[in-house]
Amino acid sequence: MELDFRITRNTLEIITEEELKVLLRDTAKPTTYCGYEVSGPVHLGTLVAITKQHDFQQAGWKVKVLLADVHTLLNKKGEEEWINEMCSYWENSFKALGLKKAEFIRGSEFQFSESYIKDILNLALHTTLKELCAVCRE
Repeated sequence: MELDFRITRNTLEIITEEELKVLLRDTAKPTTYCGYEVSGPVHLGTLVAITKQHDFQQAGWKVKVLLADVHTLLNKKGEEEWINEMCSYWENSFKALGLKKAEFIRGSEFQFSESYIKDILNLALHTTLKELCAVCRE
């Protein structure tokens, strides 16, 4: 895949342009992902990210959108029924704004699976409080 102008349009920086070139050379259809807590209406800030995802979609990339229903619930931003309604509203809004080919995934589709829970527990076993505090200071 070639470097399409839409991939870098309206970006402040690219981590490394060389990595991007390697990705495009070695991957037939790269994937981009962005996740959202669905704690209220879609707003102008969300539109900025949607616009970039649309650029990727138009350039031939696979676009994945995580609707973080579990995080919304854990952050006490609403009850389950309301959060489910918000997930539907967000997905419909994104599609109306041009992300018709995106794959929409709810956190609850995988975050309660055995393999995910094992990964979280394994991460907890290998992470110290000292390391977490160091990351928070950075």
